[in-house]
Amino acid sequence: MLIEWIGHSCFYITTQDGKTIMIDPYDNTIGLKVPEKAPDILLITHDHFDHYNHEYVDGLKPGYTLIEKPGDNIVDGVKIRGIELDHDEEGGAQRGKVVAYLIETDGMRLLHMGDVGAMPPDSFFEAIGKIDILMIPVGGTYTVDAKGALNIMDRIHPNITIPMHYLTPGLKLDIAGSHDFLARAASREYDVSRIGGGLFDITSDNLKKRNRIVVMECTHCP
Repeated sequence: MLIEWIGHSCFYITTQDGKTIMIDPYDNTIGLKVPEKAPDILLITHDHFDHYNHEYVDGLKPGYTLIEKPGDNIVDGVKIRGIELDHDEEGGAQRGKVVAYLIETDGMRLLHMGDVGAMPPDSFFEAIGKIDILMIPVGGTYTVDAKGALNIMDRIHPNITIPMHYLTPGLKLDIAGSHDFLARAASREYDVSRIGGGLFDITSDNLKKRNRIVVMECTHCP
């Protein structure tokens, strides 16, 4: 599996058999280059400008599968479960709901948590089971902050965590960078790997016994 961090919360995943999954393509107002790749499967966590580029989606050629609601799906052998979460600490009263996506493919289980804004209920952790790769926001303001992200990680115990939705070069959003998250993670004895690029090639055989954080560079940052 090849994981590309396009930027912000947007990822482009290519499975071993060549199926492609795009998650949360943003629009051009956030300061990053707009995604241009066409996926086989498009996942949208919620309808906010920094996660749903309507012009991009409207311009896609027919033939892809769009998923933007909670529920269970199987597309081209890829299992996808959408689970609704709160976008804020007031049960969604401020910013509404988001959909986290549990993706099962290539013998691994990935979880993209969208703009989760509060600690999920116990039922969420019971529903997701074992997670190999977690994508979680760490920048605060509109999502959980560094401390909140780590508290969720402590409940999930993913093998690999990829931080997202934090301040990167060019991004025009009032959110924090990754420094506080990584500093707090180091104090909790998480291993941290900086891969020096925006592409992460991983197979189930490459998963390690010790949990680690993989820091990527966004491919569409200036």
